[in-house]
Amino acid sequence: MKNEQDNHDSYALIMGALDVFNAAMDKYREKPVIKNIVSLVDEQAEGRKLGVAVYADDPDSPFDYFTLRLHNKRLEFDSRGKDAPDVDWKVSTDYLESINADPEKYIDNPLKLDFDWLKNRLQDAA
Repeated sequence: MKNEQDNHDSYALIMGALDVFNAAMDKYREKPVIKNIVSLVDEQAEGRKLGVAVYADDPDSPFDYFTLRLHNKRLEFDSRGKDAPDVDWKVSTDYLESINADPEKYIDNPLKLDFDWLKNRLQDAA
């Protein structure tokens, strides 16, 4: 069972991951590697809220929730808790820890980042 310390850590992990996602989108905005997802973010997503569920071992048992929003072509923290209508991204603490432990690895190779959740959500809305 997760405790309050884990919840605090998940906030820091989410904030660090957002920095990495945004840095990768900025760096590769015009590159084919992630241009399609960046175009969706740029063209269709202003103000859209996205729900995130953080889990330890079981994706069906998240212990923390966040709402992100797309603003000025970036992913931003909106609130903590289950605010968005749906969970768009279920993410493990292991994955978030990996991103935070070596952000340059993910920024330099954005294919290591899980953009599928964002691409699927924005394509569904288009």
